[in-house]
Amino acid sequence: MKKKSIIIIVFSSILLLAGVAFFSFFRFVHLSNPIEIDGVSWDTRTEGKKEIVYHIRNKGLTSITIKEVTLNHGKQPKELALGISYSGHLVQPGTDDPMIKFMKIDAAPINPMLNPKEITEAINRQENTPFYYGIKVEFYQEPIKSMTVKYMYFGFLVTKKYNLEEL
Repeated sequence: MKKKSIIIIVFSSILLLAGVAFFSFFRFVHLSNPIEIDGVSWDTRTEGKKEIVYHIRNKGLTSITIKEVTLNHGKQPKELALGISYSGHLVQPGTDDPMIKFMKIDAAPINPMLNPKEITEAINRQENTPFYYGIKVEFYQEPIKSMTVKYMYFGFLVTKKYNLEEL
């Protein structure tokens, strides 16, 4: 009887510790903010079309995959794409740089940012290493004030809202 009680206590303790660890990790993922929007560039085409690219960095510990982007409290952009630069140049709209690729927003993960030494080494190796990322949008309805991004981080879906009026 005593042995059975010890087994139950040990098993309960293990379950409790596992639950606390999982909850702590879950809170870490949801409270962390790996995406940093650190700049913006735009291009106005001859037909009046304005494309905007928000430069983003992943300051997190692992890759993230963007699932959805809305602007100004849930409004869908007319056009939405993920831009990746393999050349060391920032992602910009209207570029003819063949080493900057635009794709569906969830087509590729956003890797943690490289430090300057890693960037230099990757450029010297001439590999197709992604250096910089951007979210390209086309939006006519009103000035863009905020962006809400849903993304996968450590296997969890996270939603974060960013104030763009400060850029």
